[in-house]
Amino acid sequence: MTGNIYLTGFMGVGKSTVGRLLAQALGRRLVSLDQRIVRRARKPIPEVFAQKGEEAFRQLENEELAKLANEKGLVVDTGGGAAISQANREVMHQSGRIVHLDACLDTCRMRLGPHEVSTRPMWQDADAVERLFQARQEAYADCDLRVEVDHLDAEQAAQTVAAGLLGVNEFPLELEGKLCLVHSSWEAAAALSEVVKDRRVVLVTDRKVAGLHGGRYPPVLGDDLLITLPPGENSKSLKTAERVYKQMLAARIERGDMLLALGGGVMTDLGAFIAATYKRGIDFLLASTTLLGCVDAAVGGKAAVNLGPAKNQVGCFTQPRMVLLDLQALATLPKSQRVEGLAEAYKTGLVADPELARLCQEDMALLLGGEVLGLAQVVRRSVRAKAGVVGQDFREGGRRAILNFGHTYGHALEGWHRYRLGHGQSVAGGMLVAAALSAQRGLLARDQAESIYHTVKPLLPVDLAWAPADEAWEIMLDDKKNIKGKVRFVLLKEVGQPVVVDDVTPAELATALALAREV
Repeated sequence: MTGNIYLTGFMGVGKSTVGRLLAQALGRRLVSLDQRIVRRARKPIPEVFAQKGEEAFRQLENEELAKLANEKGLVVDTGGGAAISQANREVMHQSGRIVHLDACLDTCRMRLGPHEVSTRPMWQDADAVERLFQARQEAYADCDLRVEVDHLDAEQAAQTVAAGLLGVNEFPLELEGKLCLVHSSWEAAAALSEVVKDRRVVLVTDRKVAGLHGGRYPPVLGDDLLITLPPGENSKSLKTAERVYKQMLAARIERGDMLLALGGGVMTDLGAFIAATYKRGIDFLLASTTLLGCVDAAVGGKAAVNLGPAKNQVGCFTQPRMVLLDLQALATLPKSQRVEGLAEAYKTGLVADPELARLCQEDMALLLGGEVLGLAQVVRRSVRAKAGVVGQDFREGGRRAILNFGHTYGHALEGWHRYRLGHGQSVAGGMLVAAALSAQRGLLARDQAESIYHTVKPLLPVDLAWAPADEAWEIMLDDKKNIKGKVRFVLLKEVGQPVVVDDVTPAELATALALAREV
């Protein structure tokens, strides 16, 4: 999914404008093939044609395209004629996906405008332009995605291309006999229409999410009850839940109504907790708008609030009607939130999906840079891997414990920082400690441990303050995953082979923590 996107189409169809908007939407860099040729030839394209002929120009075009094919994460405006070469199309297919922006000749002429048409000699011969247009249609048809743009403006065309590239991905997740549909797409809000039909819906979100994404949901939900809360972990409390209960009571929300929690892990955890406990439970939906929420909090059936520094101490297991993974929202995330989600996704890969772990290791720089198609692939692999574990062990009686890799020390680190350190960064620190413990015990080969260190390091702040082993141990003694007072760690034999242990000593932790600090 991190391969290049090549835009093809006749001159005037809007490749450069749509390409710019598409690159912005998908967190990619736009490259113009024609501009690359101009820089290399050091002269405008008409001069290249006039002095060296079309064959020489096409050779330059082929060579520059081959160079671009060695890069990743680009949106490439290929120029009107690049696709006529089968060799060029093979290069594009092998290194990415071809998107044909299709429009009639009149649309192309109109979008070029009178001045552009008058300065291009080819457009002075209507028959010649028509013949050229028709001659190229077979080559343009050799594409991965065709989008008709005659009746779309540039922004609409870019959104349509993004939606087409990402597609719709759905699968049912069974949680203790109750089915939950997990849906991911660029236009996730539209998927709600049938589920919420003829039902009153309470939309619970935070103020920041409401500003960024709230406008896409009310048209589907109708004019019901909107509750906005302050963003951040401090909202995940019994006090906040009580405030929401009172607003729902005042609006006469009944057991036959529904609740939609929109946002990251804080909102989906809190919303699920409120829905599960309000009038002994109402139906609810979760729409995740953060990478961390998509890969972790939204799928799992857990709902909880915090008690002071003790995370998720009051909660229950719940079964949402539907989980939406809002891929369009991924494009709005700052790097700090991408770090949060990638830490959890990498954790899931290490314990349950080696291919996901490999994707994170190989493309971490692009993913941290916000490349949305790659992030979407990480989301979809993560959520399926986690769903596979959760479906087998809903109430965390056995296998589900493996998803706590990195969380034992990670939660202690997060609590020690009073939640000023993000959950994902805390888990990243916990993964370093768990990998170091695994290597110390001879479970994990050195090269695999080094690979984990290398992948996790960019996820951590340079000046991270580590919770001392003795202070972290005191916090870990209150971990809800403990059994008979024993602190449980998830370690690795190798990627994809986790093991749960309860015999780590404070001294072992101190040694592993020293190694983590050194890394």
